Amino acid sequence: MKSKYICPILTSINDDGSVNYGEMHAFYDRVLEGGIDGILTGGSAGEFYAFTYEEIKDMIIDAISYIDHKGLVIAGTGRMAKSETISLSNEALKAGADAVIIVGPYYSACNSEDVFNYYDEIMGKVNGPVLLYNYSDRTGYDVPAETVLRLLARHTNFIGVKDTNPVLRHTQRYIQMVKSQYPDFLVFTGYDNNCIASVISGGDGCIGALSNVYPDMCHAVTTALDKENLQELMKLQRQIDQYFAFYEAYTPFNPVMKWALKEMGYPVQENCKEPLYPLTEEKKQELSSVADALWRK
Repeated sequence: MKSKYICPILTSINDDGSVNYGEMHAFYDRVLEGGIDGILTGGSAGEFYAFTYEEIKDMIIDAISYIDHKGLVIAGTGRMAKSETISLSNEALKAGADAVIIVGPYYSACNSEDVFNYYDEIMGKVNGPVLLYNYSDRTGYDVPAETVLRLLARHTNFIGVKDTNPVLRHTQRYIQMVKSQYPDFLVFTGYDNNCIASVISGGDGCIGALSNVYPDMCHAVTTALDKENLQELMKLQRQIDQYFAFYEAYTPFNPVMKWALKEMGYPVQENCKEPLYPLTEEKKQELSSVADALWRK
């Protein structure tokens, strides 16, 4: 069962809010050398929503240039202004991104026709491969399989979806309803704990944030799936289930992962981009048992 694991990379941020590119380069190297298939830059884990258009563009272009085909580069280009989404997508693809991934507009209460029209226009104006990012917890609406099929009927550059939905059955509906008609369409889960089951169901892998901390483990998942090694998959599923506490111990998860990486000796700043803030010493003390269980052991 062939699959891929893509890392939605965290962003190392300096005290002044700028990106620490030296540390990002080391971060890319570590993740890719750990066997991860590619990097998603400008995603939710990377705090894309808090950066300006120019900041995100620079981050994407730098990642493409530095990674230089050592792994896939998927660029998160969803912006609140549709014109910016189109422009940023084409800038990223022109620079050499393998694909762009676009989250729909958030805050506004979109209905299903609004969502279809939004993506329909964007896909018609983006000059390259597009993945749709379905994340109803953040956008406030779900993109059903029926909408995906409508878009596929109109756009040959629509190549896949990242489904960040905790319910495995939701991802399975994409697999069953869409891939039955478009077998090459890519269906990625956004939750690491759903990766193994979704690939067994016919999906294509995971774009999951645990790969920031444990790239070797996540690569082992794709290897075990390829070999159909049930014993190894059982062991890895239980490890992932344990490490899923990274998502549950504190909301949002970004500061906890940065704290963990810093304590583990990897080059990343604990700073976050407002409205997120790094963990206080008091909060770290409250979470000390989590740290002991997840990485200090």
